[in-house]
Amino acid sequence: MTMQGNKLVNKNFIIGGGILLVIGLAVAIGVTLSSEPVAAPLPEGETTINGENLPQYAGENDDSIAVGLPGPLFSGPNQDSEIVSLEKNGNAKALLFLAHWCPHCQRELPVVQEIIDTIGVPDGIDVIAIATSIDRGRDNYPPQDWLFREGWSETQIYDLDKDISRAYGLTSFPYWVFLDKDLNVIARRAGNLPEDYIGQLLIQLANQ
Repeated sequence: MTMQGNKLVNKNFIIGGGILLVIGLAVAIGVTLSSEPVAAPLPEGETTINGENLPQYAGENDDSIAVGLPGPLFSGPNQDSEIVSLEKNGNAKALLFLAHWCPHCQRELPVVQEIIDTIGVPDGIDVIAIATSIDRGRDNYPPQDWLFREGWSETQIYDLDKDISRAYGLTSFPYWVFLDKDLNVIARRAGNLPEDYIGQLLIQLANQ
């Protein structure tokens, strides 16, 4: 082949390579623009449990099984990856176990927040939301974004390995556990609770 022919081949090769490069960049940009935003990482931190696990929640018969038992002490990360502990501080506790993907939890959380916004948390009570059964592939992930959207104003703890929910005998969502000032079980309830009933339980808890 002549030198002129070689130059023509090289020129065509360069042009072809440039076209492929432009196409590749366009595809890459298109993929980037069309992809879903990357979800925020979960809070990080070790979960610890101290004490005997409560028996599994037993529905209508639960008061005869769990009332009076000591709630296990625990600690875990909050939304800022700071370790928060359940401890005796003179306050009773209302623990609300939630799964971000659970439609019943998605209904319960704003109801509870509305009660808090309307009447406040009675003196002598700590209300703690415990996000558990976290699943990256399901609705409302990550859970801390969900709680933020709902304006959750109270303590939140992330039960990353479901250790806390197992320790408290969770069987379904949403799941409430009410502890007195000595952290003994007063009541456990599962499912969506009527708004008036939640308020009454909080007031009763404050009067323990």
